[in-house]
Amino acid sequence: MVPCFQPVVSLQSDAVVGIEALARWPTVEGVDPAEVFALARIRGVVADIDFACRTAAVKEARSANLTDGLALYLNYEPSGITDRARTEAHLDALECEGDVVLEITERGLDGDQEHLRSMVDSARRRGFSIALDDVGSNPGTLTALTFVEPDIVKLDASILRRPYSFRSARVMSAVRRYVASSGAVILAEGIESERDRARAIRLGATLGQGWLFGAASTGADVRTRFS
Repeated sequence: MVPCFQPVVSLQSDAVVGIEALARWPTVEGVDPAEVFALARIRGVVADIDFACRTAAVKEARSANLTDGLALYLNYEPSGITDRARTEAHLDALECEGDVVLEITERGLDGDQEHLRSMVDSARRRGFSIALDDVGSNPGTLTALTFVEPDIVKLDASILRRPYSFRSARVMSAVRRYVASSGAVILAEGIESERDRARAIRLGATLGQGWLFGAASTGADVRTRFS
């Protein structure tokens, strides 16, 4: 597994404001990270793989000096938050990493909400921000808005592709209500063109990710591109 990083940008200024750590398996052709975590859930080792991915990402980000002035987005698998002591220890270790955003993935949101909420509360006490990933990809992500209470709502790329569909309208209605009541910001995923950027802004997004701004790459590559 090799950690890669994708820029998070301001849609108005193009300024890079953060980087999301993503796990990649470049030495094994055709490996889909979603499939890796699906298999990990079957085998009961999600927490181990999730922890290993975050640990490697933090080490690489530190080595490449990526977090100087940038938020580091780290994914958390809800189904992997089962050992509270281990979770607390990892959150403690992250406190020295600067501006950290813990990104709750859409996978496993139907699991133990008590464990997830406890982790979110503990993270917030340490000053971390919370993002909810792929909102709109399934109904569970909308339900999760109310108990995760994210600071950053990450719109699934499918909303950008079909912004006027009934499903997208339903998703955006719920997201706008949540944002209006909470002060959260919207981050649009999957922005591949200026047309996508314009759509994202019309949907209320202020942050974005996607090929238009750069694909995920190694820490050294990201530092070279944006230094």
